[in-house]
Amino acid sequence: MTLELYEEIPDDLARQIEVSDGTIIVCHSPSDKHLAVQHALLNALAEAARKHDQRKGTCHRVRADIDVLLSEVPFHFRRPDLALFRCLDDSRGGRWKGKPAAADTLIAVEIVSPGSVSDDLLVKRVRYARAGIAHYWIVRLAQNDGPAVSVEMLRLTSDGTYAMEQVTFRKKDILAIDAIDPIEVTVTWDQLDEWL
Repeated sequence: MTLELYEEIPDDLARQIEVSDGTIIVCHSPSDKHLAVQHALLNALAEAARKHDQRKGTCHRVRADIDVLLSEVPFHFRRPDLALFRCLDDSRGGRWKGKPAAADTLIAVEIVSPGSVSDDLLVKRVRYARAGIAHYWIVRLAQNDGPAVSVEMLRLTSDGTYAMEQVTFRKKDILAIDAIDPIEVTVTWDQLDEWL
């Protein structure tokens, strides 16, 4: 699959796939609890981004399940559960209008599901790092389908790999997320449970 072919397929089909080095990957629907944690984290990150932008005079967006272009050749895009990215100008056309490239993306977040464990923990970790996404956060759920039990926050290093910046555990830490870079954001475990 190439970028040109991808732009020609119907939108309903395009929403069901990701492309890795030109190979089509079928995406499966997440569970209700996965979606609940995703929604809660989307709200928290969006509010933090708004506050950051008001203080700094910048512009960021937070989106769930938005295509992030990792490379054009070979064609490679993924759809993180959440992405925090810089506001985009309107010069992009076609299917990529309003969608970020890796260079625009500050944080990619994956919420691990039963069908995505190795992809989220191993494959995407390498792919996002190789594409230059500065921060990768991995949220683990109880039995891969319960409330959030840990959040792993990784930062891209100068050698192009991720290093552990912080990991929080529900049974040990008061806050699920307590970060100051790239934006200041604090999220409690109760906030992540809000929609469960």
